[in-house]
Amino acid sequence: MQQTVYSKNIRYQQGVKYKPLSSYQGDTSKYMLENFVTNQEFYKQKPTSILLNKMEVPVKYFLHGPDTDDHLYSTNVIIGAYSFSENERKVKLKKEPAILVIYWTKPILTAKIDTLLKQKGRVWNKDLADFFGKQIIDHVGYVKYNINK
Repeated sequence: MQQTVYSKNIRYQQGVKYKPLSSYQGDTSKYMLENFVTNQEFYKQKPTSILLNKMEVPVKYFLHGPDTDDHLYSTNVIIGAYSFSENERKVKLKKEPAILVIYWTKPILTAKIDTLLKQKGRVWNKDLADFFGKQIIDHVGYVKYNINK
């Protein structure tokens, strides 16, 4: 079972700076959570490209979220450092997959995103990074799996 944990549930720690992936000893989930959710104040009101360019892990999994009742608009993009099958494997091993939910200040027409996906494919690429990268970040959350360790 998974749930989105909204940023208001994460305490911002003043004075905490970006730490490189190598300092997390292979814990990609902790790297993404601390650098992009806990320290999200740095990214708020900035283009998503700032966050994407800072990430030291490739985007291997993504979804756009139609968060409105009519599903006409997308208010976020969900990105992960592991493929869908790798996420499932991690959960079975009771390990947290690294999945961020980046919410924008203004929703995007879902049809616009779908058109881009049809043209460029459903694999993360430069065109998608450029398109989503222009969106201004409102806040950052993450998908928390209910893993009993």
